[in-house]
Amino acid sequence: MKRVFKMAAKWVLWLFLLGAPLVAWCGQDPLKLGQVTDNELKMMVYDKDTAAAAVVLYDYGESSFQFTKGTQLIFKRTTRIKVLKKAGLEQADIFIPFYQKGMGSSEKISGVKGFTYNLEDGKVSKEKLEDSDIFEEKEAANWYQKKLTMPNVRVGSVIEFSYTIESDFVENLREWEFQKDIPVVWSEYRVEMVPYFEYTHVMHGFHPFHTQDSKSYRKTMAASYKENLLRGSSQAAEQMGALMLRVQQYRWVMKDVPAFMEEPYLASADDYKSKMEFMLTKVQYPGQKPSYMASNWDGFVKEMLKEEQFGGQLARGSFLKNMAEGLHLNNTDSLARVKAVLAYVQRQLKWNGEYRLYSKSIKTAHEKRTGSVADINLLLVALLREVAIDAHPMLISTRQHGRPLTNLPMLSKFNYVIAHVKIGKNSYLLDATEPSVPFGMLPYRCLNGQGWVVSQPSGEWVPLKNQERDVQVVMAQLEVKPTGEMLGTVEETLRGIPALQMRSSIMAKGKENFMKGFSDKGQEWLRQEVEMKNLENLEEPLKTNYKLSKAGELQPLQLMYLSPMLHHATAENPFKVAERNYPIDFATPSDKVYIFNFTLPEGYEIEEMPKEVNLSLADNSVRFSYMAQMMDGKLRVMSRLNINKEVFGPEEYASLRELYNQLVAKHSEKIVLRKKG
Repeated sequence: MKRVFKMAAKWVLWLFLLGAPLVAWCGQDPLKLGQVTDNELKMMVYDKDTAAAAVVLYDYGESSFQFTKGTQLIFKRTTRIKVLKKAGLEQADIFIPFYQKGMGSSEKISGVKGFTYNLEDGKVSKEKLEDSDIFEEKEAANWYQKKLTMPNVRVGSVIEFSYTIESDFVENLREWEFQKDIPVVWSEYRVEMVPYFEYTHVMHGFHPFHTQDSKSYRKTMAASYKENLLRGSSQAAEQMGALMLRVQQYRWVMKDVPAFMEEPYLASADDYKSKMEFMLTKVQYPGQKPSYMASNWDGFVKEMLKEEQFGGQLARGSFLKNMAEGLHLNNTDSLARVKAVLAYVQRQLKWNGEYRLYSKSIKTAHEKRTGSVADINLLLVALLREVAIDAHPMLISTRQHGRPLTNLPMLSKFNYVIAHVKIGKNSYLLDATEPSVPFGMLPYRCLNGQGWVVSQPSGEWVPLKNQERDVQVVMAQLEVKPTGEMLGTVEETLRGIPALQMRSSIMAKGKENFMKGFSDKGQEWLRQEVEMKNLENLEEPLKTNYKLSKAGELQPLQLMYLSPMLHHATAENPFKVAERNYPIDFATPSDKVYIFNFTLPEGYEIEEMPKEVNLSLADNSVRFSYMAQMMDGKLRVMSRLNINKEVFGPEEYASLRELYNQLVAKHSEKIVLRKKG
């Protein structure tokens, strides 16, 4: 959106005449730089989290509007942090993201100030952040960041900084993150709303507000506008006036916010950290009709399809026609055409690693043989349409980016685009960014809830699921010698994400280097004569065969302790905390099956063997079985773990954790062999 506020002189005067005496906000004033206390400087440990490496003592932000340079959002922040341990020294690096869009609209960071405080011989030393400690870096297209390196920070330091961001993008009202990776004593955000803009706010996380209120008052604000110099002339002069507006100021405070702890199988921490986001839904100036910011999915579809760098890229062009003709697909069925087009785009374009929703030119990307996610997958959709396939772009959010909101069309909640294809009653989700991704499968990063198909009239939500389960099957035939030496053969079979990850690793490292690393399993186990099947046949399981050996002692053993899971044991429970407030997201159902057959040495008998176990959660959502028994003169050990759904709620966490506790315990059990006589 461009600057949405253009003001006429008559309107300024009308607003001014509506004015009334100013009513001041009567809430608690925010702290200022330089008000560091003795207690903060002497603090050695944070009593509410004694393990904390650092703690945010105070984090204050405010957003408001100004009208002296068109319409701008002004965001101000003041933050104070105490460093308690060596690991907390990383808090000395401050990153401030901001957005630049050509010469017309931009964000500007100003008023950067910072100080580091230390106690030295009982006295307070104060060191100022210098200009030489401030750097500017480009992060991505249109995105930059200021990096502040606070001076002389050591364990015991208190650092504080403040800055202001002037933004031309009123649709980007700054979000506020109350919770961080370190504890927060006080976090406060104030937003001053004016009558012309309406925002919907979205709250994440579980920590309660300490304070949540608002005040309404009138405020006089300076404003600029353009006025024609002569009647009928196109020349205009910049004039200044004043606005008297009734504003609504909101105040949100959280206190004693615990550090957010990253836990396994959590798609995105941003979905569960306590924070607030905003979406501009309506703009209305006095005497004008309201303008709605695609507050429904119908409007969102129209905007996306008319956007030149999105829907505009799907228009058929001569280069697409020539490309389609070169594939010679006239006499093939629909499914074969889709597979051929996917394979072609995968081979022709290399992904540059950038996540994008828009493409400046899919034609240019094809000519350069490289591009972003949007370049590659919008080209895929356009080429599929050229060969008469029902294909549409599909907006998704990757796992690290967080889940999109299904009830609000917030473009910022998406960061990735794939292809949605329909053939008869069947639907397929396609991503051409990686050559190792088989047809009908998405990379792990894309398996994140639902995606939104951009199709008339209002699109549709579609689950992001792969067509097949993740599978790992390991089968071994091993002979145990009296010295404890073991040797034999192993076959590993992979499907789904594990197969994709191995194929991608082989492609990245080169087959020779990968094989070298795969063979070197460490001092205990040695892999030799490794062979792989179906490495390039993506729709078949990836199979790896090799000889496996383990050295023994110089003399026969009286007692032998056999670890039957070899090097495949689950050594520790990934679910360590006693309670969890967040879902457990495995991304896809999976099967892990291990079958090991051991030929035991003559003259030895089994003295101790693990007991059989069969465990399952409600509705068989997870099943674990383990068995060790003699069969046909051989010792067979089998472990099977089946995870039958993608996401588990927090209420299922305790049961899942306990099942993994028993799995780890069972995998650690040894089989004891004793020499007879």
